[in-house]
Amino acid sequence: MHKLSVATAKGRMNTAGCTKLAVFFLACLFVFCGCPANASDSKDSQFPFVKDGKLYSYSVPTEEPSLIKEYEISGALEGYAQKAVSVSKKEGFILAWNQKTQYLYYINSDGHTSSKVKLSGTIAYVNKRFVLIQDSNFSQNKGFSFTLYSIKYSRNNKKISLKKVWGGNVDCFVSDCFFTSVGVCISGGTQDNSKNNAFYITSKGIHKCFSTAKNSDFLRLINCGKEVYGFMSGREKAYAEPVIYKFTLDDYIEGNDPESKINLINDSKLPQGYECFFGYGFVTTGLPEPAEGPSYNIILPASIDGTISFIIYDPGANKIYSVIPDAVGCVTPLGQSGEGFYYIARDPLIDNSFYGIALFDGNSCKKIEKIQ
Repeated sequence: MHKLSVATAKGRMNTAGCTKLAVFFLACLFVFCGCPANASDSKDSQFPFVKDGKLYSYSVPTEEPSLIKEYEISGALEGYAQKAVSVSKKEGFILAWNQKTQYLYYINSDGHTSSKVKLSGTIAYVNKRFVLIQDSNFSQNKGFSFTLYSIKYSRNNKKISLKKVWGGNVDCFVSDCFFTSVGVCISGGTQDNSKNNAFYITSKGIHKCFSTAKNSDFLRLINCGKEVYGFMSGREKAYAEPVIYKFTLDDYIEGNDPESKINLINDSKLPQGYECFFGYGFVTTGLPEPAEGPSYNIILPASIDGTISFIIYDPGANKIYSVIPDAVGCVTPLGQSGEGFYYIARDPLIDNSFYGIALFDGNSCKKIEKIQ
């Protein structure tokens, strides 16, 4: 068993101005962001993650004890980021982009490189179907350069190749993203810090699907299939109204539109000590089973009297189902398995906070394995 430790940034402000500041922002983002681009879109038993630039995976226990596995890739021991690793199409294999070597590695269940592809850039967002690569140069009135590639697997699924499907510039300091079967949705602030936007990128092009005013916060995304939910995660635990947003990937809507904005301030189950949303959220199925409407619930991390709880929002009933205490804080959603939803727990604003693998089973948050 490998014992791990990490230092997580308290937060970052989107940087406006010269290219040097943009590069500095991206360097910080590469080290500290826990973007859930790799969160599983199915029920898996293995979840890759990154600590201090090194690559690991957590295997859900069955009859054997749980296992944290360290990968020692020849010539690429360090240089990974959480958003740049993912499970792959082939069970037991993982994908991992390395910033130092500029390769996308396809790693087998034994921890060896089955295939690798050269892929140059500053930041990568990876899942089993696509890779979105970004460079560090911000062009005025254009933004950062992004390129979307589809991942092609060989007939026996032992090798990969890449095919470019889109390229362009976007004024977006990415704060979150998720992949679909045909592309990727990214969210983030503009260079002038005035707006939080969400963009959907596919082989057909790019379009803005959501926009709202930006304060000292980050737009987080929760993909629910036909609908997307967003919320603002604060840099600090300062009060902000419990507002969530609903939009689709096909159309465009403003955050102040009544069809988009959902305010939970008058919900009877909102705790009196509520302060703000803080961290990353996720969607679950059957944890618990909704009484009506969609077969999923939305899990919102919220600071309540200074500590993080999970607010379970039922979109079918349009109200809070329950509040689960002692979540610690979700810095990286990993994915759902049969036992519940796994995530990496830590509260960066509390000294000596628990840091490790945690499980949300619908009724409680369980600390599974400490990372130290």
